[in-house]
Amino acid sequence: MKKILSFIATGIFLFAAASITSAQDWKKTDPKMNHILADTTFLRATEAIIEPGEKSKQHTHPAAFFYALTDCKLRVHYSDGKTEDLDLKAGDSGCSGPERPHMTENTGNKQARFLLVELKEHPYKGTSKK
Repeated sequence: MKKILSFIATGIFLFAAASITSAQDWKKTDPKMNHILADTTFLRATEAIIEPGEKSKQHTHPAAFFYALTDCKLRVHYSDGKTEDLDLKAGDSGCSGPERPHMTENTGNKQARFLLVELKEHPYKGTSKK
């Protein structure tokens, strides 16, 4: 009985740890912020819309390209406690590797809109703690 309880406890711990470090699809965590333009086996193109003062739920991204459709001010809150402020102008663009867990907040006074093209073949895989 002691071995069974230990096995169950280990299983619960591993499940909890996996859910913390695994990918959290923004399309699923905040569907109203995501207007899907294309969703194929290798990419997802989204028009992201975040209202002033609105903050997303925690999520991750695979490697991605973004293109700002409007001027906007965003604050990215990472799960490790770090933050990053972005002051984007319409037409700004960039790309990044897989993005660790974070929440995105519109700190500006107008709607933030940007195109996000995620590359599904390069997902966020989390970190393994040793």
